[in-house]
Amino acid sequence: MAQDEPRETVHTDDHPGDGVSRGTARMEAFADAVFAIAFTLPVVEIEVPEHGALWPQLAEAWPSYLGYGTAAFVIGTYWSHHHFAGAIYRTTGHWFNIATVVFLAAIGFIAFPARVFAENIVHPDLRADAALFFTCALAVTSATWLLKWEVGRATGHVDDRLEPAYVARLGWMYRLTLVAYLVAVALACAWWPAGLALCALITLRYLIPPATPGYRVDESPKVEA
Repeated sequence: MAQDEPRETVHTDDHPGDGVSRGTARMEAFADAVFAIAFTLPVVEIEVPEHGALWPQLAEAWPSYLGYGTAAFVIGTYWSHHHFAGAIYRTTGHWFNIATVVFLAAIGFIAFPARVFAENIVHPDLRADAALFFTCALAVTSATWLLKWEVGRATGHVDDRLEPAYVARLGWMYRLTLVAYLVAVALACAWWPAGLALCALITLRYLIPPATPGYRVDESPKVEA
């Protein structure tokens, strides 16, 4: 049996001023744990029906189902792309970890504005403000994703084997996504259905599989088990 090829060593001085450089395994494990908790906790907020006719009470709880489904959709979409981004970053360091924590804090929070919107959609005098709150939360989450990306690039943690043009395309996609969310916030201020519709379109766009990473000749990494 052939021996495994030796892995490249990441030195602690690869990124001066950024602490100790490490691989991405611990960051991805921590992120997956946060995503898992954020994905499952909203279902706890769905109240169990009291004594009485069961089906009518279950039907009346539809705003709670909407809140859970909306939060799960957003969190699941971000997890899918965070999983993909794990192949984009090669190392982690202090500032990149801080930016990642800021992004994960937004992910942990997003279920709350989703619930606020869903629970208030039945109240005509509150649904506009609730929708604007949710739209703003989506824009903030997008901003933290972009922050993580920009810090990762600036501190040298993006895989340097990737083609520069591919990295540049990712950067522009994340920036344009944030701009689109900010436009959605402006629309929500004027007419909340338009703002939420644009948010839905932006998020649905990320259901399309991302482009396969482009690497320099003979520099693409092997996929680990």
